[in-house]
Amino acid sequence: MKKLIKILFCFILIASVLCAMPAYANYNAVYEKSLTDSGDNPIYAQIYLLVNLDNDTVIFEKNADKQAAPASLTKIMTATVVLENCKDLDEEVEASYEAIHLLDGTGSSIVGLEPGEKMSIKNLLYCLLVRSGNDAANVLAMHVGGSIEGFVKMMNDKAAELGCTNTHFLDPNGLSNDGHYTTAYDMARITRWALTVPGFEEYFCATEYTIPKTNKKDVARNIGTHHHMLVESAYYYPYAKGGKLGWTSEAQHTAVTWAEKDGLSLLCVVMDCSDKWGKYKDTAALFDYCFDRYSMVSVSTEEIADYDIPVGSITKTSGMVHIVPAGDLDILVPKGTEVESIALKYKIPSRYKVGERIDPQVEIYCGGELVGTFPMEYTVESYAPVEEVPKEENAGIGAVLLTVLKWVGIVLGVLLLLLFGLRAYFMARRRRARRRRTKNRR
Repeated sequence: MKKLIKILFCFILIASVLCAMPAYANYNAVYEKSLTDSGDNPIYAQIYLLVNLDNDTVIFEKNADKQAAPASLTKIMTATVVLENCKDLDEEVEASYEAIHLLDGTGSSIVGLEPGEKMSIKNLLYCLLVRSGNDAANVLAMHVGGSIEGFVKMMNDKAAELGCTNTHFLDPNGLSNDGHYTTAYDMARITRWALTVPGFEEYFCATEYTIPKTNKKDVARNIGTHHHMLVESAYYYPYAKGGKLGWTSEAQHTAVTWAEKDGLSLLCVVMDCSDKWGKYKDTAALFDYCFDRYSMVSVSTEEIADYDIPVGSITKTSGMVHIVPAGDLDILVPKGTEVESIALKYKIPSRYKVGERIDPQVEIYCGGELVGTFPMEYTVESYAPVEEVPKEENAGIGAVLLTVLKWVGIVLGVLLLLLFGLRAYFMARRRRARRRRTKNRR
């Protein structure tokens, strides 16, 4: 009896875990198997994420929700907060003694700014993203935020606004470790937003820049990126458009790289990579696999059913909300896939509260196999109230409790019936066995 109950419990537990697995796990399994079969180098990074920027489809991921130090990937947020808050990029900013000497003893990447040196915000942004200058980060932060602390608050506020629930910044350059963290998911979200901010792409994609003379420097300075996938090198990647690197002893090597090919726009985030060159190998392998095997297709929504979702709590329906897809769906599928063979399955919330965001998901099936998932963009076309929602909150809470108790009672009743049924069954078997033994003795 006890053994049977344990088996039932284990079955329920396994089923619930399988249902909770993300759809992009299929992509990962295929990708990792291909590396094994081909004998290619293993994945070096402990964390990686490949996203289709056209529709936010997660293609591959490993530990993408694990908090880790981003190192200089932090400067993507720094640069974009500056761009959002500075209208005149030709405005000259004077480097303070504090901004420069906060970096004393860190041995970190700098441009070589001096206290009192004046430079335009535009030039400082090139120093920040092309040369990865921590001194430029501090100067910009103190100018925009009034202080390092003030600017860091702006960074964290923006991260929260973007929905980055696993991100917390302590400085504008990424030197901090304890308490300064993000995830590959959040880093991709931040970069995707940054690419929509006017001006960011110019700095993110620049590979070299000449800083003109300043009041402290008599000669111009040439700076260049350290991202080897963007410039002529052994790791040059012809489809890479922009990127940012980072490194600290705790963070190890980190990289964000943007690439486009055949109308497909991909963003790769690599974190916690102990191999200096491994970050390039991982990024190139992920890009190549996707570019070689997948393409974007557009699926018409004309034949897709609209949805009516009940509004209210589980015990009280106050109306129906009608949602429809916002437009044709651009989805990522294996190359050569016929549009007619694509099947879409929608995961729509069973309830809706007025004013909240619905997050319907679209699962993509090709030949009956799940190949990916992405959020469905939608519009709310109408809201039809059925009846007024009770004003007394306590009444609603009481109704919920009654419903919960009712279902608990039903479940307990079913379990008791099952237990009594099994008990009666085993007792009947024992009685029949005793009769047979008595008969045999006679």
